[in-house]
Amino acid sequence: MTAAAARCVRVEPLSPRLELLLVIRVGMAIVVGVWIYVASAGGMGGAPGERHLLPFQKLMADRAPEEQRMFRELQEGLLEAEARRSSAGAWPTPAALASDGVPPFAFDPTRRSSVVWQFIQSGTMVNYLGIPKNASESAWLVLVQEPAPGVPPDQTFEDEEHHRLTDGAMLHVSAWLHASGSTVLPRIIRMPQAEGWTQLYAVGPSAAPTAPAAR
Repeated sequence: MTAAAARCVRVEPLSPRLELLLVIRVGMAIVVGVWIYVASAGGMGGAPGERHLLPFQKLMADRAPEEQRMFRELQEGLLEAEARRSSAGAWPTPAALASDGVPPFAFDPTRRSSVVWQFIQSGTMVNYLGIPKNASESAWLVLVQEPAPGVPPDQTFEDEEHHRLTDGAMLHVSAWLHASGSTVLPRIIRMPQAEGWTQLYAVGPSAAPTAPAAR
């Protein structure tokens, strides 16, 4: 028998940028998992009024399974986009996210609906807008509001609607659904609730942390 030829493999450590992205991605997976766990393990309890829901706001637990799946993938895709915004200083396009297999931008043969994603930015307002190929299906929107220079954020703690970048900037983020995709145009959307969109939550809006009582 012929002896197998020796093969040398050079092992190099990850660059600081790749290590940062790896850490951020692990953190993203944990955050998405916690949201899903809280939503499914009783975080939805209480009357709608106790969750501070407005008429245009709904909980994902009350939606169809296909919509719940898209919502989870939107959370994952948003966190990946935030990681790239933190590392590169610019938001990635849907095509860039799709090329790396990031859902829901990447092609998935198991998904029943087909959505064309567009990236639209105007100043501090960012839209990831998904318009369905089938006009009878729903449109999707991830709305990101970056902080305006010199203007303090509307709140200082993180929750489902507020994400902090690694540079300390606090983003206001939200996920939306429009039941009539045929009426959605590829343009910047600033106030979805005024255009028939429904804001979706995993666990609902949170109230500000209560300060400890003075003794």
